[in-house]
Amino acid sequence: MTRRPVICLSNGFQTSYERGFCNALAENGVAVTLVGSDNTDLPGLHAAVRVVNLRGSQDAHRPVWRKLFNLLRYYLSILPFVARRRDSVVHVMGLLWPLVWCGLVQALWLKVFCHRYVLTVHDVLPHGRHDRLTRMLCRLAYVLPDSLVVHTQRMRERLSNEFGVSDDRIVVMEHGIEFPDMPSVSTAAAGPDETGVVTILAFGGVASRKGIDMLLESLRLTRFECRLVIAGECVDDVYRARLDDLISVHPRRQDIVWHDRFVDEAEIPILFGAASVVVLPYRYIDQSGVLFQALRFGVPIVATQVGEFDRYVTAEVGVLSRPEDAEAFALALEAWYLRRATYSRERIRALAGQYDWTMTVRCLVRAYR
Repeated sequence: MTRRPVICLSNGFQTSYERGFCNALAENGVAVTLVGSDNTDLPGLHAAVRVVNLRGSQDAHRPVWRKLFNLLRYYLSILPFVARRRDSVVHVMGLLWPLVWCGLVQALWLKVFCHRYVLTVHDVLPHGRHDRLTRMLCRLAYVLPDSLVVHTQRMRERLSNEFGVSDDRIVVMEHGIEFPDMPSVSTAAAGPDETGVVTILAFGGVASRKGIDMLLESLRLTRFECRLVIAGECVDDVYRARLDDLISVHPRRQDIVWHDRFVDEAEIPILFGAASVVVLPYRYIDQSGVLFQALRFGVPIVATQVGEFDRYVTAEVGVLSRPEDAEAFALALEAWYLRRATYSRERIRALAGQYDWTMTVRCLVRAYR
């Protein structure tokens, strides 16, 4: 059966996700056009993926007027671009704010001018926006797509129960992992360095919902020597100030390093390669790309039991604890530490093989029609 061409609008989602998803579609015989930006990883993309740079600069430090101008130019470009390719499936990788424009006006245009409009829902409700108006706008945004893609069964249930989306419009596609051209990894999980200190890695954008403040409290309660590396930018000035205060008076402040900036993708293998364990002390989340990065590099995980983390953080992968409980998280860290020699990077990566992008996208390929 001849497959329709697919136009992917990543809306600035993570470069690794954009690359892994588009490459997997191409490897499954789908003709893919990626609407990219200056940040798109051109060398890392499959030769069959066509890239059209309509999003331009994604510099987070641009003046507000330049961001608005760039956004306006993007939409004035993307609408006729799609209209000229009416036989295509358009797959939007996630909603952007303001939702009225990005979720509704753009969606109406896509509904009219493309063969099929598909939307990936990464978070059923935007982080920190659970009010009645947001729910109403999301409900409208979820009415328009022909298909909605989610990464967990729990998200499917929420779309169905909270927003009335019919099951036949929802596709559950596991979040994928890139395995080709992986750097070599040792067969054992990274243990203590030459000084006997293990490295705990908290990776990704820093926000209150990710519980870094609780993690700092947990470190006060642990008894083993460790070094905490926080790698990610905090855009919330109030929360940043709070964390700075907590670190400044922390009894282990000399062993806490915070890279409060955007972490370039080239740094990711270095950070995960040096990590003894990755921590996810989240208060709430639907799914996490950081978890899959840890699996990709075979690093053990200590996480709170939120979303569907319990499906991925098995006894061979790591330890789970109650959310919003610093003492419980400290005990989970202690449990990992006592068993740290039993975790194998090779084994964790083997378990993660079932989430190879080339396999996870196949259910979606069948949904494009």
